[in-house]
Amino acid sequence: MRTQQYSQVEAIVAKYETLASNTNRVKAIEKECKENSGFCIPDDIDRLQFGEQLIARIYELRAGKDVNSDVKKNYSRASSYYIKGLLNEEEEHYLINHFDEFVDFAFEHFNTSLEFSWTYDIPSEWSCLVPYLLENKSGKIFIPHSDKGREFVGLNNCDLTVGYGFADAAIRALACGLSVQSHKFRDSEESSLADFEDEQFNAVIADFSNSKSDIQTHFGDFLRIVKDGGDLLLCISKEAALSKETSSLRSQIVASKTLQEVIQLPSGNILLHCVKKDHDSVVMCDASGLSKRSNERVVDVDAFQKEVKMADLPEREDCPIIRRYSYDKVNENMFLPVYYLRPSTGTPLSLVVKVAEDFILSDECNPSEKVVTVNHLSNVFTKGAFKVVDLACVNLDRMRRYYRVEGPAVIMAVSEQNIAIGYTADRSSFLVPRNLYALKPLEGIDVKYLASILISNSVREQLIRLVFGKGIFAKLASHWSEYTMMELHTEHEQQKIVQNAILKDYAAQEHFMALQEKGFKHAIRLRKHALSQNISAFDSLFRTLEHCMSEHKGVLKASEQLSPVSPMTVADAMGILHSNLEVISERVNHLTDDQDWGACEAIEPQQFIEDYEKHHTGTEFRFDHMWDFFETNYFEKDFFDKESGKLVFREGESMNTAWFPRKALQQVFDNIVSNAREHGFTDKNRQDYVIQTSWTTDGLNMLIKIANNGAALPSDLNTDLVLEYGYTTALNQHGHSGIGGGEMAEIMHKFGGDIRVISTPDKKFTVTYVLTMPLASIY
Repeated sequence: MRTQQYSQVEAIVAKYETLASNTNRVKAIEKECKENSGFCIPDDIDRLQFGEQLIARIYELRAGKDVNSDVKKNYSRASSYYIKGLLNEEEEHYLINHFDEFVDFAFEHFNTSLEFSWTYDIPSEWSCLVPYLLENKSGKIFIPHSDKGREFVGLNNCDLTVGYGFADAAIRALACGLSVQSHKFRDSEESSLADFEDEQFNAVIADFSNSKSDIQTHFGDFLRIVKDGGDLLLCISKEAALSKETSSLRSQIVASKTLQEVIQLPSGNILLHCVKKDHDSVVMCDASGLSKRSNERVVDVDAFQKEVKMADLPEREDCPIIRRYSYDKVNENMFLPVYYLRPSTGTPLSLVVKVAEDFILSDECNPSEKVVTVNHLSNVFTKGAFKVVDLACVNLDRMRRYYRVEGPAVIMAVSEQNIAIGYTADRSSFLVPRNLYALKPLEGIDVKYLASILISNSVREQLIRLVFGKGIFAKLASHWSEYTMMELHTEHEQQKIVQNAILKDYAAQEHFMALQEKGFKHAIRLRKHALSQNISAFDSLFRTLEHCMSEHKGVLKASEQLSPVSPMTVADAMGILHSNLEVISERVNHLTDDQDWGACEAIEPQQFIEDYEKHHTGTEFRFDHMWDFFETNYFEKDFFDKESGKLVFREGESMNTAWFPRKALQQVFDNIVSNAREHGFTDKNRQDYVIQTSWTTDGLNMLIKIANNGAALPSDLNTDLVLEYGYTTALNQHGHSGIGGGEMAEIMHKFGGDIRVISTPDKKFTVTYVLTMPLASIY
């Protein structure tokens, strides 16, 4: 809650920042950084870290003779650049006397120095839950990597031991009145735990959500150093909760009978709350939708506690967030709370299909064998059908892994957002890349029926829940076909379901075509209106010439002015008429053109964006892309398979590419940048306008984001309207300024993509376009 003290702290900090930023040396550093585009970093760049300077100064004053040497060392450079005299003694004392509020504000608004660990992650997503989960217990607590001390705010009478992030944790501990000591990890972070005695701590708080280390060994070590009845809060990735490689970890956790709560976080990571005693029940909680509005990657603890209180109310029966289950119901292969909270009924998919598991290497393949790729798949049923004879032959110039499949079969690709399917009724053999799933229907199951069921809402949602991993590394949980349920139908019912799927696609296509036609007619009317205005201007100029001719008794000279108030001469007017006549004729000819955008091709996003930026620089804005010059999307050297030693990727090949017409993507970029310049960058006094680009993949698609920090969209504007036909500006030689919102959406949809507009008026970047395009296959 924002208090008067907090507001006063904010005002004092703002004063220091303002005065410090106006000193001569700071101005010189900022100028130097700007001139060198950030690549040449001055030795005293820390002069710009005003927040750290203030933290160092106020901490030293508050701690007095009890200043911690590690904290002092960590903040030594910042402390040396603190400018005394900018704040008066009364203002410094206010920050000292309200040190708790000052630390809250400082750690919320300033990026203090971070320590890096290969093993332990910062529990920033869930640190606010710790006091609630520990029920404000006291005692000795070990935190391998602290989130600026947020995890112990609210705890009382705690004796803290902190590894990484100790300096900020010590500052927070001083604000909270808690004692803290540092644990120095040795080169081997795992062996460092041997320094602790058995049952030394009342609680351990650790995050392994991004770690590749041996979590199983750490779990055993943590249980050893936790007292009987003590708590272990352990965050693991969704991959660790679901993958085959971590099955022994899950077996160990379940066998220990220490599991008290399992919480799925907004990021998808899983927080395990273990208490060192036997349990006969376990609480499952789905907090994936309980994130803060201001930060989607942090749990909203108030919303979490509200859901706990509402757990047994009737309104939560249909969609429970939290429930308690008997311990013997816990499946060691399934640590997803939603699997327990919203169970699906029906027949397991594993009883309906055989999933291909045995792969072959590409050098075991025949050059004439056909291969299906992700580009043959679709999330629309009728677009997923393919003929084996139409597939391309396998590329044998480098090593790949394939499944050899005999049709009929369904091929499936997955991501955390969607799934795509392809299917064939051909009884022919073909190859399927190992990053896809090949499902062969068992006897009595029609392949088209299976495909339609897989992309039905109920089965699709189940599959998406079981996906872990980002981008091209997305995959399904171990034993996924056993946890995916479907309703089994008779042969007659199967045919009916297939027909309904076809009719549904046809109705959707009809609706889309109707919208297209409506939009196209609207666009034509707009272009006709614009042309009529041009013709009116054309007619007006003719009438002016006629009047001038009558004034000069039918004789016109090229040098004569058309009127006393206009400098335009007869020669000027004739030149305008001549050129405009050609323009009008051109516009009429292209009034109903269907633009030829060219064929789809593999587009490497970083190179495309960087090339675009080079050719479209503007004086009123700058481009900023969200990757550093050393971050590449291509292989810097030949990449070989570890098992076979064979070439997988050649040096210079791209890791991720979009499958889209280059000319079309260029035009969409043009329009987005043009809209930003014309409608967003309207304040001529501002010199900080930025168009920011970034890209990522979700396993099925390439996503490119184009954001700007210009004027926000009107608060009452539905962003979908921006993508309707007619949402455009001035005409070009073909009758429109590039393309409008509706035409952008049509282009993206035409080539299997999509476009969204996100309005965030309360953030720095107020408008963001999200372009979605199919990924190009690497097979």
